[in-house]
Amino acid sequence: MRTGCRILWALLGTFIVLGSMGTWAPNQPGIWAPTLIVIPDVATNVLLYVPFGALGVLSFRGAYRRHWLRLVMRITGVAILFSASNEALQLYTSDRVGSLTDIASASAGAFIGGMALSVWRSPK
Repeated sequence: MRTGCRILWALLGTFIVLGSMGTWAPNQPGIWAPTLIVIPDVATNVLLYVPFGALGVLSFRGAYRRHWLRLVMRITGVAILFSASNEALQLYTSDRVGSLTDIASASAGAFIGGMALSVWRSPK
């Protein structure tokens, strides 16, 4: 079960990276707009990272059976680093805009997904 979840988690990560790619332009600086808020973009990031958080929790829950909140926080940290890497790569594209808002919305989505699954799957 965990292996399948990890494969799905990796495939979702690949999907997110490929969807974040734009036209590669390493010699042309990209656009950095840290406080840019575009509501459809925020909603898309949250919705993409909810399953990212849930699959991350499913992938590693055996090692954190008693410490589910610690696992959720670590998966959220992974989502922050992953999203920040995607935003940094967008600085080398000519048609994408890097933003801290995207990182924040991605981390919120991962936290929501991880918490929802942890609460749902926690032993009663």
